[in-house]
Amino acid sequence: MWSRSQHKRATVTAVSSTEIRDDRILPFTRVVAAAVIVVLVFAFIVLFLLPGQTDRRFAWTIHPSMTAMLMGAGYGSAIYFFVRVLTERQWHRVGLGFLPITVFTWMMLGTTFLHWNRFRHGSLPFELWFWIYLITPVLVPAVWLVNRRHDPGTLEARDARFEEPATRALVATGLVLVAIAAWMYFDPEGAVAVWPWGLTTLTARTIAAFVALPGVGWLAIAADGRWSAARVMIETTAFGLVLLLVAVARSWHDFHHANVLTYVYFFGLVGTLAAIAWLRVSMLRRIEHEDNAARSDPGTTV
Repeated sequence: MWSRSQHKRATVTAVSSTEIRDDRILPFTRVVAAAVIVVLVFAFIVLFLLPGQTDRRFAWTIHPSMTAMLMGAGYGSAIYFFVRVLTERQWHRVGLGFLPITVFTWMMLGTTFLHWNRFRHGSLPFELWFWIYLITPVLVPAVWLVNRRHDPGTLEARDARFEEPATRALVATGLVLVAIAAWMYFDPEGAVAVWPWGLTTLTARTIAAFVALPGVGWLAIAADGRWSAARVMIETTAFGLVLLLVAVARSWHDFHHANVLTYVYFFGLVGTLAAIAWLRVSMLRRIEHEDNAARSDPGTTV
């Protein structure tokens, strides 16, 4: 038989465990998200809306405009993600997004040091760039580590796990993108030689970081398996793809039209967007079907 003190300790432990797994987004996480949004808005304006003015308004001069707009599309989609961090109530819906962002910030910090002489030292844009990518490689994973313990790891009331074929497709796509990102980062000269628009070794490594974002994201989604945990990340990726297609339309003159990779890149964007739309529709239909089955037969666990 337990003593009163033992019973009290067990009760406190159970209550503490329940409080930890409450799936809430911590105030610290929301403050970081709000600060990041401010930075991202400025980056989006300069890179996506004013790509021809990077010589005055950015940390380094970027040519051609397609590279600047690609970066702007990435930052624009990140605005959507961090707005969702601010507005969501459940951590597990946004938590996975911090993993690819962590890898992205590490790669960008490495790129900064590897190409130190290419930046506009002494300018305000460079100072902002440098301090942002000095702080965020530590801050972003810290947010994830602190807040992740609140994720209960369970399904929502209207939720489902990805089936095996979808999981395999996510893993395969993620591995391909991570491999491309690694190749561009560690062999930027090789990427410069074949890329469908003009690059430098600096922009090749920068684009590698943006390629790694969805790659690591797909792997994180496959590892978690919950549709509710993947939805915001998938929507973020879709928004980024739409922005990229706008960038391609605006910067089509920057592409090497005789290079087959030009068309591989374009149809890759369109195909990925279509695959995301199919995945979303199929998951929502499956959840609806399981809900209907549960309502028609309350005694059956779906």
